[in-house]
Amino acid sequence: MKYLVTGGTSGIGKEIALELLEEGNEVIITYAHNDEQAQNTQKEFKEKGYSVEVFKADISEEEQVKALFDFAKEKFGKLNGLVNNAGTNIDEFVETCSLENYMRVVNTNFIGKMLCSKYAIPLLKNQENACIVNISSSLGVRPDTECSAYCCSASAIITLTQCLAMELAEQNIRVNCVSPAFTPTPLSLAGWTEEEIKAKEKRNPRHRLGKVEDMANAVLFLLSEKADYINGENLKVNGGGILKK
Repeated sequence: MKYLVTGGTSGIGKEIALELLEEGNEVIITYAHNDEQAQNTQKEFKEKGYSVEVFKADISEEEQVKALFDFAKEKFGKLNGLVNNAGTNIDEFVETCSLENYMRVVNTNFIGKMLCSKYAIPLLKNQENACIVNISSSLGVRPDTECSAYCCSASAIITLTQCLAMELAEQNIRVNCVSPAFTPTPLSLAGWTEEEIKAKEKRNPRHRLGKVEDMANAVLFLLSEKADYINGENLKVNGGGILKK
């Protein structure tokens, strides 16, 4: 099987790519800016015995997304799955947030997933077990303060998932969503103190935070044939934490 994972050089995306490779799949991963991190990830995978294609693309830019899927077509000829994982965040209150920063989050997290889905469709059409999995967030279901752009884009991703599921069903493409709770990654840890993180652990019914493996397991299930009759769903992976205030 052939897969493309955006934002696959760190955090949840990296773990998804690794688990796909461990199952014997061919994988392309993308990154936007950090060349050193991308090289280190490729080297790490190689040391584990896996070969992965790495492509640099800012998914909020349509021409770069076009180039990405031209590359995927050249390398693979088709896709069995797309994991729309790449994202960013800027913690700011609406009152003080610049339009530039607000749109940066929305364009990467939401528009980027729309663009990647659009240009992936021709490679996914009528392929074996074709599917798209979008990564959203628990904040798309239960928003919080100081992250309006992130919350709104996360909510939009869930709705996009439902729209695409209806649009693409006739082309034999399933579309689902995974909404992780707070999961320690280089992106999510920025701005949180150790005390705040421990408080999050204590509040969760499972008394721990989510791990990248938890999120990757959910994604791989939705990509698999075992999820053949699951379409347009948002799988919330949070240990039950979303049930508590």
